Amino acid sequence: MDVHASEKEQVEALQKWWKANGSSLITGVLLGLTLLFGGKAWMSWREGQATKASNIYQQMQTAVRQSQPEAARRQANEIITNYSGSGYAALAALTLARLAVEDAEPAAARTQLEWALEHARTVEVEQHARLRLVRLLIDQGQYEEADRLLSAVGDVGYYRSLYDELAGDLAVARGELQRAAEFYQSALNGLPGDAPSRAFLRVKYENVSTDSAVSP
Repeated sequence: MDVHASEKEQVEALQKWWKANGSSLITGVLLGLTLLFGGKAWMSWREGQATKASNIYQQMQTAVRQSQPEAARRQANEIITNYSGSGYAALAALTLARLAVEDAEPAAARTQLEWALEHARTVEVEQHARLRLVRLLIDQGQYEEADRLLSAVGDVGYYRSLYDELAGDLAVARGELQRAAEFYQSALNGLPGDAPSRAFLRVKYENVSTDSAVSP
């Protein structure tokens, strides 16, 4: 048996295989490296963006606390414009809504609350935006739209008592006192006994209960 001939055949076979598959192998290796380092670069970029958004959000909160609404608006708009994919964007919109309410600009507040509701990244922010939007609609006399939002709410767990209270407020605004009492009672049933808002909610319930009892 010619060992050298056998080795020569193996070398030739390897050369043929490499010629046929070498380029795809290199491409696969390069692609794998690109995905690996590209993924790390993407994660690093995302973390950097989140850090920047967080820093601007902290500045915005400071501006709000120091009664600097223009600075707060500028920073909130910067977050929404440049970091709309971050969780801070919806929070910035909530801040803009609050400032708009303080400036008696309900239309602007509604726009920001609707944006926050659509872009919320957490359940807490979503519920907060919806609750505030319903409150705004009731205050503006837009009862049908408020009712539509309330009717679309499903199983919201802890937030149920807050929605029931708003439903009671809507019923009061419509003059439906018995219905309001039912919603307030449901809200009270869902609140812990030591909840800070319980006393005021109890007053609401007692007021509509008394009024509905003496209504013709």
